[in-house]
Amino acid sequence: MTEPLLSYTEFFSGCVEKKNIIFITHGLFGSKRNWMSTAKALSEELNQRVVVIDIRNHGSSFWSDTHDYSSLGEDLLRLADHFGSKVDLVGHSMGGKAVMSASLLNPKKFGRLVVVDIGPVIYEQTDFVEFISGMKQLDVSDIISRRQADQFLTSYVPDQNVRSFLLQNLVYKETGKYEWKMNLRSIEKNMAEIASFPKYQSQFFGKTLFIKGSESTYISDSTSTEIKRYFPHHSIVKIEQAGHWPHIDQPKAFQEKLINFLTEP
Repeated sequence: MTEPLLSYTEFFSGCVEKKNIIFITHGLFGSKRNWMSTAKALSEELNQRVVVIDIRNHGSSFWSDTHDYSSLGEDLLRLADHFGSKVDLVGHSMGGKAVMSASLLNPKKFGRLVVVDIGPVIYEQTDFVEFISGMKQLDVSDIISRRQADQFLTSYVPDQNVRSFLLQNLVYKETGKYEWKMNLRSIEKNMAEIASFPKYQSQFFGKTLFIKGSESTYISDSTSTEIKRYFPHHSIVKIEQAGHWPHIDQPKAFQEKLINFLTEP
């Protein structure tokens, strides 16, 4: 059975139809709302249509028991077919692996590729398992405020900024109850898949930019070996005083590097 299209929001004021569409995908526990300001700025600066996307099991997109990068790549290919135009891809973290997968599944479908602070390699699952444990332990049917949820999660997620990020997924429904707007069960079940990356025989020969935060360890010398294997025409740039979320830590510097890459000959 074919999966439905991913949920997306478009920015296209004054766009030139002949230009590629830009897809932007978020990371684990994120949603398209994390990228709205960047998408708006890109669309206005480049006069291009920019589409911000909710990956499956996140935001307003469909839920599925399957959550591997081949499936995430196919989701993006279906959306590209829906628009019927060549696409430039931008993806952060898990979304970065999704856009890499899409480009390797069908390299001719895409123009340029931007991958934010992630590589085509396997990572340790680190704190994410603890985050999921805390969110699952929280009885959302019994809480009466977001502050109550924040207090409960403190022991699982000590960092206030991370808790605030996670709690963006907690929504208040017309029923008067809160619920998570992401599929925690599927994400937990598929954490090994999310931390990994498939082995592809193909390469993507389009121009590719990897953006890393200076304080992040996600792109290292060992990561670069796999990057070269899959993306021979790549470059890596660093954003100073930024961690795993350079688009949040240094938004102006991030947008500048992104725009420069997308507009260079």
